[in-house]
Amino acid sequence: MDRNQIDQKSINQLDPHIPINLVLSGGGVKGVAHIALLEKLEKKGIKINAISGSSAGALVGVLYAAGYATPEILEFFRTTPILRYTWLTPLKAGIFDSEKYEAIFKKLVPEKFEQLEIPLYVASVNIEKGKVVYFSQGDLIKPILASCAVPAVFSPVDIDGELFSDGGVMDNFPIKPFLKKNVPILGSYVACPSNKQKEELNTILKVSQHSNSLLLHAANKYKFDEIDFTISFPLGDYSTFDTKKIDNIYSEAQSFLDDLSQKSIKSKNLA
Repeated sequence: MDRNQIDQKSINQLDPHIPINLVLSGGGVKGVAHIALLEKLEKKGIKINAISGSSAGALVGVLYAAGYATPEILEFFRTTPILRYTWLTPLKAGIFDSEKYEAIFKKLVPEKFEQLEIPLYVASVNIEKGKVVYFSQGDLIKPILASCAVPAVFSPVDIDGELFSDGGVMDNFPIKPFLKKNVPILGSYVACPSNKQKEELNTILKVSQHSNSLLLHAANKYKFDEIDFTISFPLGDYSTFDTKKIDNIYSEAQSFLDDLSQKSIKSKNLA
């Protein structure tokens, strides 16, 4: 039995009376898989004590913590353009101006972390000092924008006079805020690369992209063993900005969770 099956069996045994801390990884549009997991937890009656997220995980996390239902979060991903060509910027260190997206979030979420229904930690990288900051208090919107600001694609975000960028650069699976808390930790990880055939690695760009995926995964995989449960979704065949495949990713995540549940039930019956 692989680790995912073991984890799903453990999730089936979680006590609905004991809330969990939930970690949501980055992964671009693959983050919609987090929505499928949230739905699964709701069906099992599992309550969430707090959420920690990076990049796409921070985005899903803030919407859920703000009280949006999972269908509403999925609809947000479906209908909100990630790359708005009217927001191209020749004057900042990114193709798109991150701060232009601020107006979208001002309509959706509160101004302060303290106004959320569920406590939230948002991982972002201070690219001036080369360190990760886990925002959880005060102004909410700029840390969210910064955590989602993929380098070179979106410009860094100025927070209190310093530049912040994508949390996934240094912590794509932000378990740290929860390690010293006496609460079960469940991780949802959507950045696992898939195996590639030789024919799929036949250009400089493809080799570079796959190498970056392997590097990112290697920097975070060890964390699986440091928390109680991890669901690692097999979504490596989808790209970070593959917005046309959002429904495919969501459906595949649902099927993956259903399959794990069935396999773990069978394993329990055979035990």
